[in-house]
Amino acid sequence: MTTGLLATDSKDAFSATAGSSGGSYLIPRTLYSELIKDVKKNLILRALAAKVIGPGSIKGSSIVLTLQTKDSMQSARVSEGGEVPLDVESYSSFTLTPYKYGIRIMITKEMIEDSMWDVMAMNVSTAAFELADNEESLIIAELDTGSGETGGTRVANSNATLPFTDVTAAMQGLEEEYHTATDMICGIEVVNDLRNLDELNSKDYGDNAISKKLVGRLWGMNILVSNNVSAKYAYVIDRDHAFIIAEKRPVTIERYFDAARDTNFAVVTQRVAFRYLRPGAIARIVTT
Repeated sequence: MTTGLLATDSKDAFSATAGSSGGSYLIPRTLYSELIKDVKKNLILRALAAKVIGPGSIKGSSIVLTLQTKDSMQSARVSEGGEVPLDVESYSSFTLTPYKYGIRIMITKEMIEDSMWDVMAMNVSTAAFELADNEESLIIAELDTGSGETGGTRVANSNATLPFTDVTAAMQGLEEEYHTATDMICGIEVVNDLRNLDELNSKDYGDNAISKKLVGRLWGMNILVSNNVSAKYAYVIDRDHAFIIAEKRPVTIERYFDAARDTNFAVVTQRVAFRYLRPGAIARIVTT
């Protein structure tokens, strides 16, 4: 009789060594009843929009927005009996055309029948998150464009780490355009620089409290961190005037069943557009 075999192994088929390894296939395994979910990015930018225009306000495939031009009307001193000069404010406009974004999910009927979890619901939830993540990237692209337009403020930095003076210069750039810095959206390297600034760690600057997802507050400005912002970049914005969202179709989920394939489908779509609003309300800081 061969020794060292598992009781469930075939004594004739395995040697002692083979029995120990091959027998592992016969040991029952338990599948944990809770799916351990992936870590998601912290999505923050939609809440910072100056305005979200919904489907009810977009009658066609696009919408035209009209902006007042800053300082386009001037008062003048008038002499006694003199004619008051004429003046009228000026305006500019731009068109927002929502584009469609979407994900189609295919889950077989067998998978739905055999899985311990609601596989379709989990996939739909992930698809909705991916559309929201796409929003963040599109918003950041608009912040990048807006900061480079006439009236925008670019704060270049040749240092490897963020100097405190770049933060104050960005705030000054907004204030020169009559805006108030409400939020600083940082990439992960920039926020690390902030956490290590001697000024923030050895003195009481404004109302700073560098912690958690809302990294802190500085002189009334929220300091936020986003994985969608380039690691070495930061944007200082006035949230009341920085960017706008036009949403023709909110995130929409449509399900259907293909009997020929015996398969369930879900289509998750959205029609949306983003644009910077006032270039002077955006300052971009770049570290090297």
